[in-house]
Amino acid sequence: MSGVSCKSAIVLFGFMLLYGCSGGVTQRPATSANPLPERAGELPVKAYAALPEVEHISLSPDGNRIAFLQNLDGNTILVTQDRVGGGNRHIVVRSDNQKFHINGYNWVNDERLLVRVWYADRAARLKFVRTGLFAVNHDGTQLKDDLIRVDVPGLNNRYVPQIQDSYFRIPGDPRHVLLSLDDRQAGAPSVYRLDVYSGEKERVAGNPGNVRHWFPDLQGRVRVGVGVNKSKLSIVYRPPEGGEWRTLGEYEQGHADALEPLGFDADPDLLYVRGIHQGRKAVFRIRLSNAAGKPELVYADPKYDVAGALIYSAAHDRVIGVGYATDTLRFAYWNESGRRLQAAIDKALPQRSNVIVSSAGRRHIVSSSNAARAPVYYAMDEDTGFLDEIAETYPLLADARLSPPQTVKFKARDGLELEGYLTRPTRAGTGPGPAIIFPHGGPWARDVAGFDPWTQFLADRGWTVLRLNFRGSAGYGADFERAGFQRWGLEMQDDITDGVHWLIQQKLADPQKVCIVGGSYGGYAALMGAIKTPELYRCAVSLAPVTDLTRLVDELNDARWLDYQLRSALADRKLGRRWSDRDRLNDTSPLQQAARLHTPLLLAHGTDDLSVDVSHSQDLAKELESAGFKDFQYLELEHGDHHLSREVDRVQFFGALDAFLRKFQ
Repeated sequence: MSGVSCKSAIVLFGFMLLYGCSGGVTQRPATSANPLPERAGELPVKAYAALPEVEHISLSPDGNRIAFLQNLDGNTILVTQDRVGGGNRHIVVRSDNQKFHINGYNWVNDERLLVRVWYADRAARLKFVRTGLFAVNHDGTQLKDDLIRVDVPGLNNRYVPQIQDSYFRIPGDPRHVLLSLDDRQAGAPSVYRLDVYSGEKERVAGNPGNVRHWFPDLQGRVRVGVGVNKSKLSIVYRPPEGGEWRTLGEYEQGHADALEPLGFDADPDLLYVRGIHQGRKAVFRIRLSNAAGKPELVYADPKYDVAGALIYSAAHDRVIGVGYATDTLRFAYWNESGRRLQAAIDKALPQRSNVIVSSAGRRHIVSSSNAARAPVYYAMDEDTGFLDEIAETYPLLADARLSPPQTVKFKARDGLELEGYLTRPTRAGTGPGPAIIFPHGGPWARDVAGFDPWTQFLADRGWTVLRLNFRGSAGYGADFERAGFQRWGLEMQDDITDGVHWLIQQKLADPQKVCIVGGSYGGYAALMGAIKTPELYRCAVSLAPVTDLTRLVDELNDARWLDYQLRSALADRKLGRRWSDRDRLNDTSPLQQAARLHTPLLLAHGTDDLSVDVSHSQDLAKELESAGFKDFQYLELEHGDHHLSREVDRVQFFGALDAFLRKFQ
């Protein structure tokens, strides 16, 4: 595809959008990031650091075409082609991932797609993301880049919406979508019926005052909204025929009785919600004509939160189940045909996690993977019974011998049971060897035992890797998550320390060759591990870390953010208060404890990080230099974001990581 000639170029959202053109990628040279020669049996850095070659495959509504995103030479390309044979291939749009990024797309009808993009912006020192939306035919024709017409700053004083790509498809309507857009009042979107060809829009639901998120029913009527009022969340609804908005519930953020709307069933009176059952998130159903009645429990798991999305039928005309994470992905169906289809796929592709990612009638696209097998896309036709492989996501790993993880459990020092995933290197000996504890980000997130190129890269380089769901991680119930509130650097860190001791006790780790590696909250934990228990670690790697908890509290309390009162309430609850908790916040902030850091360190951060500002790492690097600490490297990734979503940044960091860790084996 790189040989396609440049046909045209237009300006989209102020940036150049190229059709069929190979764009150059500017890469900043980095010290200590040059790839080292691979040792015997090792794969190249890029085999793991590359973005998936193909992702987000979907079928057109008639099932005759497919579209997908392809990452190629630093560019992301939206491609369409015939489902059978791959003919009539078109490069619909290309981004060089410098000025803007393709955030996804959807078919609206058999020929037309809506494409979502995002780009970084700032106001004063506040960094944030803006999003946009445009429409284009599958062959690249009839581009509509001004689909969402809004006022331009400087022409008047009206507010320009930050989020312009929030929409819902209308079943049975090939020309319109429902667009959520706060063009009248910041943070309070109305809903419009948007023509995807002309851009004309008609308001179909005004905002009653504080709704942030809308939910239409499967007949295309706006029926439910979730609002924010200071630190409270409220749910409003109205009957199918319209009318006044009524309150379904109002809750303090995080309250045990809080409900979370998920979506409607075929019956427009039935709304699915998430609530708490026996201390864990579960799926319930509410009949809105009797909204005061008790919600009906539909599905719960005795150990894990059911925190995933609803599964709809291929026609998107009814709910048939829910997907969620246990130690792997799990799918619970309350529809017999859904169960049979999933069972048939699982029989054909055994010992894998098989996810139907797109359907058109009886044709489907399936993503199939396991922890030691990168995702592969298959096309399935129920009528013919054929299941055909159509794309590898990591082709350089297709024939590689990867390392399957083992689910492990042990008790922390206070008796709390912890779960994690242990990955041994494929060339591991029988005795203890080099080991890495790899805490996840969030921290209110979790690891699962699925395919993870980061873990596989470390295992390929000869490291045993433990990914631990420490207290505060999501997915194990409300009590487990609350156990991490205001415990950064304390019991949360102790769990990670106990994980290292467990590795040593099980003779899985050489106590002289243990390192701690992490990003985001995991980067914070890597720093705090080196500060609190330096005797445990030969080295530490910290990517995009929070280094100053007081600053983080201030950032969450910034009044320039929409819903800052809600953010402030969450900060108070989960982190603490700036003044009354300042001693604890300072004692558990790497920036304030920099003088205690003596473990060899690789510190890295992207300059365009919108989640944790790069100043967190810049200030720590200055403190370490002032303290006379010489054994650290600071790698700043120009234009890198929090997730290293550009391949150039990921390859650069993996190269630096490889060179750094090799010194401690």
